[in-house]
Amino acid sequence: MQNTGVPIYQQIASQFREEILAGKKKQGEYLPSIRGLAKELRISVITTMKAYEELERQGLVTAVQGKGYYVNAQDSEMLKEQHMRKMEEHLANAISAARIAGISDQELLGILKILLEEED
Repeated sequence: MQNTGVPIYQQIASQFREEILAGKKKQGEYLPSIRGLAKELRISVITTMKAYEELERQGLVTAVQGKGYYVNAQDSEMLKEQHMRKMEEHLANAISAARIAGISDQELLGILKILLEEED
């Protein structure tokens, strides 16, 4: 975990959230055990529990008594919305960086077009 000023439990929850939304963790798949993850990351069980409870509050996982937490089915519209928000955030950061660097809107659009063509 990185020392970013973001609480460790939020860093853990964010990482799992990204994996779930990206489809790396599938519906019905169980997350690592709370104790196992705590030991692996060398953090407290309470911190790990807070991360999992955060994911449960977000509707991404469900707790099963005696079994742990499993990944819920993800609504495709919700997934699309999550990805749209993330993309908008990244584009806003790119626009901000372009402004600081003195790059015109035309240049920025040209760069975006080149990057899009490279993806194809």
